[in-house]
Amino acid sequence: MKLPRSSLIALLLVAGLFSPLAAHAKVPLVFNTGEELFEVAPLPADLADEFPSDFSLGYRCNRFGVLWADVWTWNCTLSAVAVDQDSYGDLPDDTRKTLEEKYSMSDAKRGFWNHYGAATLGGLFTLLLLGVIRSKHR
Repeated sequence: MKLPRSSLIALLLVAGLFSPLAAHAKVPLVFNTGEELFEVAPLPADLADEFPSDFSLGYRCNRFGVLWADVWTWNCTLSAVAVDQDSYGDLPDDTRKTLEEKYSMSDAKRGFWNHYGAATLGGLFTLLLLGVIRSKHR
């Protein structure tokens, strides 16, 4: 199976976080895996009767993250979601396909850290690496 270029870059960044720069610089990392729910919009009126009132339209995705920042999300499916309860329900195929034309994963409500945390960590790691390299050349 061939991984997309963005996946390889993400894996290299994560691997880089594990390579110790010095014995005293080791930092424990928290990894997050599993499913995550992202709210997109209120449920359409024709679906509101099929799900509890606290459900909305959203995406259910598999994810891999570091320090609660998603590095990679995949296998996203439009579903009825209750983010606060970590609960979801499947939509009928024809309804899901119609709604996917209107709502994409880019419409998902994600916090700053969830959406940009991996890039922020990558930037901080790069600055740290550059600082170590610069200090060794003095």
